[in-house]
Amino acid sequence: MRLEASDDGLAALSWTDLLLPTSPVRGTSAEIDRARGFLRQGAAWLRAYFSGHLPLPLMPPLRPVGTAFHKAVWRQILAISPGTTTTYGEIARWLSMPGASRAVGQAVGANPLPVLIPCHRVLAAGGKLGGYSSGLRRKRWLLAHEGLTWSS
Repeated sequence: MRLEASDDGLAALSWTDLLLPTSPVRGTSAEIDRARGFLRQGAAWLRAYFSGHLPLPLMPPLRPVGTAFHKAVWRQILAISPGTTTTYGEIARWLSMPGASRAVGQAVGANPLPVLIPCHRVLAAGGKLGGYSSGLRRKRWLLAHEGLTWSS
């Protein structure tokens, strides 16, 4: 996995087989040091999550880039407790936009911080698996890791 951070928090996570070319590190030494601290915190959180250690350490600030709607959806996803799931439609209802299931699905798919913003916990109607930007194999594994089940 690869984490990206700025001096105000984590911005992106990607799986190593999905890596894009890296961009050069920019900023003052203080900004770079802060970003490195967030990277260390994020890596510690991920290690604990994947090892099954509870409680999880404090998550560093998350600063994903997206539209206001994307960010509203991601905030709702962050409220989904470990070991539970919800649906695209339920998130749309939480946002008082009951007809926006597809838009919610697109925002979920645009999540730049999978696992940290646990979009794997969002299922399609009827508890069906739905999609996952990092691949369904990973979504199945993450759900199983949390002891969750889903409909085929």
